[in-house]
Amino acid sequence: MIAFRNFFVTMTCALFLCVAAARAPALACEVIVYWDANFAGQSLHTDADLSYVGDHWNDQISSIRVISGFWEFYWDAGYRGEVLRLGPGQYPFVGNHWNDQISSFRCSR
Repeated sequence: MIAFRNFFVTMTCALFLCVAAARAPALACEVIVYWDANFAGQSLHTDADLSYVGDHWNDQISSIRVISGFWEFYWDAGYRGEVLRLGPGQYPFVGNHWNDQISSFRCSR
């Protein structure tokens, strides 16, 4: 009887953990983009996909901190044009080719 009770408790706990894991949110995506190189100037901290960064931010991004997730940065609005894919990390300068060119971005998880 004790062995059955231990088995029952173990299986109940395992089932609870499986249900809790299934309900856990997917890995969150979070990014900070900066107006200037070396994380200077204005910053935009977001977890949202932006099909257009807006007139103020369009073609202004020079450095990026990817906190979590994998992000795709696009040359044009609407997730079009060339794409730059970045994973978690710090990017103090996006490079001459991408500097002041980003118009949209999204998390690809």
